[in-house]
Parts: sequence; C-alpha cells; structure tokens
Amino acid sequence: MQINYIEPLSKAWNRMKKALFHPFDIQKWFVVGFTAFLAGLLNGNPSANFSNSIDKRNINVDNIERIPQIVMEWINTHPFLFILILAVIVFVFILLVILTWLSSRGSFMFLDNVVGDRARVSAPWHQFRFLGNSLFLWRIGFGLLCFLVTLPFVVLSILTLLPLMHGPGAGGYLIIFICLVGVTVLLSLIAAYISMFANNFVVPIMYKHNLQVIAAWKVFIPILKSNLLHFLFYGLFLLLLGIGVGIAVIFTGCVTCCLFFILLMIPYINAVVLLPVSYTYRAYSLEFLAQFGPEYSLFPIPPPPPSVEPAIPGPNPSASE
Repeated sequence: MQINYIEPLSKAWNRMKKALFHPFDIQKWFVVGFTAFLAGLLNGNPSANFSNSIDKRNINVDNIERIPQIVMEWINTHPFLFILILAVIVFVFILLVILTWLSSRGSFMFLDNVVGDRARVSAPWHQFRFLGNSLFLWRIGFGLLCFLVTLPFVVLSILTLLPLMHGPGAGGYLIIFICLVGVTVLLSLIAAYISMFANNFVVPIMYKHNLQVIAAWKVFIPILKSNLLHFLFYGLFLLLLGIGVGIAVIFTGCVTCCLFFILLMIPYINAVVLLPVSYTYRAYSLEFLAQFGPEYSLFPIPPPPPSVEPAIPGPNPSASE
C-alpha cells in the first residue's frame, strides 16, 4: 500500500479553496468558523500560575518529609486564602469539563461541515449529540488517566530537584531527576499521539459508521498496528506543518503592523480568521485516512461525467438528389 503525505495535503488544500473561496461567502466563514471554534476549544487549556506563598526557607532537603505538616500549618494560618484557591481550582475544573463537552460536540459539527461542504450549526448540534457525548466521556476518562499516571513522576521530579539546589554532592539525584523527566516527557508524547489519533482518525470513523468511541477505536487499532510508522510520521508531518503555519502567522502579523495579532487575540474571530488553516487540517486527516481503503473515505464520491453518445449521421440530402 502506497501511503503519501503530500498528495492528501494537496487535495485538502484544494477542498479548502473550493469551499471557502469559490465563491467567497462571508456568512459561510462565520458559520463554519463557529463550529471550528467549538471544535478547537481544548487547543489552549487554561493554566494557573500560583505565587510562592509558602516560605521557601521551609522547603529544603532536611525537611522534605515535613511538607504535609508545613502545608497544614499554612492552611491553618491562611484559611480564607486556602478556600479561595480551592474555589479557583474547582471553577477551573468545571470550566474544563464544560469546554470538553462543547469541543466534543463541536468536533462532529465541524467535521460534518467539511465533509458536506456546507455551513450548519443547529442541525448537527442535535444530530451528533450521541456521538459527542461518547467522545466527551472518553476525553474526560483519558484526561484523568493521564493526570493520575504523570502526577507521581512530576512530584518525584520536583522532590528530586530540591537537593540539586543545595550545592555539590548530589550527582545521584541528578541522574534520578533526568530519568524522571525523561519518563514524564515520554508519557506526555504518548498521550499527545493518542489524543491526535482520536481527533484525526477515531472521530471520523465514529462519524462515518455511527459508532461509539470504544467501537471506533477497535476499528482503528488494527490499522494503526499494521501501519504504525506511517501514523508516527503523520504526527511528525503535522508538527512540521504547525511550525510552518506559526512562521506564516508571525510574518503576517509583522506585515500588518500587529493588526493580525490583535484579531487572533479574540477567540471566535481567531477561529474565523484562521479558518483556512483549520479547514485544511481537518480535510487533510480525512484524505490521509482514505488511503487505507474506501471504507474509511468520508468525502462523497463525485458522479462520473455523463457519457456523450456519438451522433448518428443522417442521410445526405444532396446525395439523394
């Protein structure tokens, strides 16, 4: 089987130009851009930066085992601040759950618009409720699993880093720290690939065959096992594309005297302005998946051109005369 990376991108680019520029319809841009906005809500997960409220002098090698006691003392000393921090954490968690739910439904809405070359919001919102909820539950479960698996390595990395901040004689800690960071990076890379596979290939399989997420994974995993290197290279190719897009965005922002950057700061307008990029990415994943067989092709097959029957010559009037 000949797997190509450039040809599917060329097809996706042509589909994007035909859908968004031939003809150019600003209303279609805003409608499809809204579904792209919903689908991409998780691309920039919010993060929190906490101040160093705990005295750094209390965190050293000699009293690492006293960290729980130090934390409890700080909570007893700052109860209102602790409640505020806890409320912020709960709010962020609820916000992430809501964004995950909206993004899961929006993934199918945007996919439907790309596959059908249309601009709809209300109909696919209701039509893909079942599939969207299935993807939402999987994302929540997968996110919690990633958190529980990587958290111990992150905590151990931080605890191992502390002795390194207190002068020489900590070579053993350095080796342990490097190993822990390496394992954390490897786990993060695996999680990123799994998430990419889910968004780019499992979601289209769910859409085409009306399958729940686990059933769609069962369809995709045999393809992944027999073509693992192709899909790994696909992820690297997407990384290169992302670097190219980032350079183009920076160049455009500089040429427009930062006006382009201002537009990108507005979330929904950001999705509309970058719609050609997200549209091409979505179509590219579908064109790449279609190479593995017609059962994985989502785009409708265009009808063959009508056959023109050869004209039957009639009698020549001059000959009869």
